[in-house]
Amino acid sequence: MTARFGRRMVMQAAAGTLTLRFALPASASGGGGELNAFLRIDSAGLVTVQVPHLEMGQGVATSLPMLVAEELDADWHQVRFALAPAGEAFKRPGGKRQMTGAALSITERFLPMRQAGAAARDMLLRAAAARWGVAAAECTTEPGFVIHAASGQRLAYGELAAEAARLAPPADPPLKDPAQFRLIGRSMRSLDAAMKVNGSATYGMDLRLPGMLCAAVKRSPAHGGNAVLPPAPLPPGVHAILPIPNGIAVVADRHWVAKRALATLDVQWEGGAVFDDVSLERDLRAGLDLPGVEMRNEGDATAHAGATVTADFYAPLLHHACMEVPNCTARIADGACEVWIGTQEQSYARTLAAEVAGLPEDKVTIHTMLAGGGFGRRYERDEIVQAVTLAKALGRPVQVLWSREEDFAQGYYRPAAATRLSATLDAQGYPTSLLARTCTASLLQRAFPQFFHNGKDGTSTYGLKEIAYAIPNLRVEFVLAEAPRPVGFMRAVSYQNNVAAVEIFVSRLARRAGIDDVAYRRHLLRGEPRLLAVLDRVAAMAGWGGVVPAGRARGVAVHECDGAHVAQVAEVSRGAQGIVVHRVWAAVDCGRIIHPDHARAQMEGAIIFGLSNALRESLTVRGGAVVETNFDAYPLLRLADAPLIEVALIDSAEHPVGLGEAGVPGVGAAVANALSALGGDVPARMPLI
Repeated sequence: MTARFGRRMVMQAAAGTLTLRFALPASASGGGGELNAFLRIDSAGLVTVQVPHLEMGQGVATSLPMLVAEELDADWHQVRFALAPAGEAFKRPGGKRQMTGAALSITERFLPMRQAGAAARDMLLRAAAARWGVAAAECTTEPGFVIHAASGQRLAYGELAAEAARLAPPADPPLKDPAQFRLIGRSMRSLDAAMKVNGSATYGMDLRLPGMLCAAVKRSPAHGGNAVLPPAPLPPGVHAILPIPNGIAVVADRHWVAKRALATLDVQWEGGAVFDDVSLERDLRAGLDLPGVEMRNEGDATAHAGATVTADFYAPLLHHACMEVPNCTARIADGACEVWIGTQEQSYARTLAAEVAGLPEDKVTIHTMLAGGGFGRRYERDEIVQAVTLAKALGRPVQVLWSREEDFAQGYYRPAAATRLSATLDAQGYPTSLLARTCTASLLQRAFPQFFHNGKDGTSTYGLKEIAYAIPNLRVEFVLAEAPRPVGFMRAVSYQNNVAAVEIFVSRLARRAGIDDVAYRRHLLRGEPRLLAVLDRVAAMAGWGGVVPAGRARGVAVHECDGAHVAQVAEVSRGAQGIVVHRVWAAVDCGRIIHPDHARAQMEGAIIFGLSNALRESLTVRGGAVVETNFDAYPLLRLADAPLIEVALIDSAEHPVGLGEAGVPGVGAAVANALSALGGDVPARMPLI
């Protein structure tokens, strides 16, 4: 496979170093755009790959360098990573913003990162050939070396770096045949594992700068309110008490001093959005009686009249609950602003920091830090506004570190949603029509209003628009609801609640027809070979249809998410201790596998995340304020409650897609369907308690 490079490839030679900044080919993006990656080889032969995405536990700090190293023919022991700052060179294909999410890192970077490595290898080959006075075609590589077999000569990449940097880059570096891969498809040593184990990894909250001040912040419990603080002397050790949007910040030399001082202040709050979770659910359910805007429409619209089966489903507000609380450090000096943050949105972070600092964007540097979990929460940028505002006011570096309570109280929660499914059935009990309607607040309207048009929000109908079942007449509608407080993207976005609604509903139809759950789905998926394959694989793994231990039952779910095809089976019992999930089997087809261990870990983590959402998590709101303010009141799934998980990866030659979200949506439905098989009422809402 070959492809031509676009407008720009920049090389730099310095102190024996080969540095490549690639403008990658239009074919890599599928849209004629530009994507840049940064590759550096120093004189010692160390290969550093700048990763343009946030590393938050999903493994891009290893998988993306693997793609470069594969085509470069690098020695994996010589490969390092660095998290790239915000910059044009690191934006997504097509010049889109630099961000991490929607499982796009692997999907979009698979070809460009390989092309970067292939171009560098070509330049090293030509540099060695020139030194030896031979044709480049006579040379080849082995990990970390260029070889001339005829003469027995060999040179390490580090010895050639400076010479290679002076050569013109190739227009069409050839890529390896997948049969030649020696890294891709193998579980290589993770580049960030050792530093995380030994404690040397620097997360955003670990950063320390000379002269840095520390800020503790508190904002109105009801979103949009303002702080009223009676005049009083500064507490001991406090430099300043300053306003921030909807709240105040206490700034001191140490974080604990600032936090303790903040706790002593007599802060009163005025205004803010007042609502509660009970009225929110009532309003969303009422919205299902309204017609929505069309998001998908196939077949005869009149076929939905006189539906024989209708069911409603509700999903509550959820908190991201990252282990590392929101934090940001900012410094403004000499007409420039620097920001250190683990962010999923480098481009918008840079734009916002420039606006708050009152500086041109090219005077702002975003240093991307490791993040202790993301799940969509690190798209948000309140902490950037706070840190830059305080650094500008005080003339010193300031680190803003939220408390756990502030994180819970000020979250950008997964929006609550009500979904209604209505079907007409044929004589065998299979649907001939399906009307799917969801009522929820719009994520696009809040976060990306430039993409919100005509009342349509595709991000709120994920999992409905993608229904793959063979139903002749299918319509999807979106009913826009008011958002009483800002909502945000969460791992799997609306796939999570919409897939649960669809899969619970399909199992209900199967039981009504007296047909086995897997057989019913196989009939409806007859035109979807990849989904059929994962369904058959997981059924075989779980021994579907065989003997189930006494007191237990199994449920199944199958779906597509971000291009990945997933089927899951859960084995469940119910007793005095509540719902117990004993085992989960999962089969996934995400195209070519880059790093098998990471792929399994992604699925395992996503399954635990989805189970926690389905069994434990829900936010209570009273008077506009969130009641649950720490993990004691918002219990996540614990290690003792985690099931045995078995994941089968179906490798293929299809273009790879990411797995950061694919394991989340179906597992709650599989549990609900297992509970139905046990008998008794199963709530048509999450959590399943």
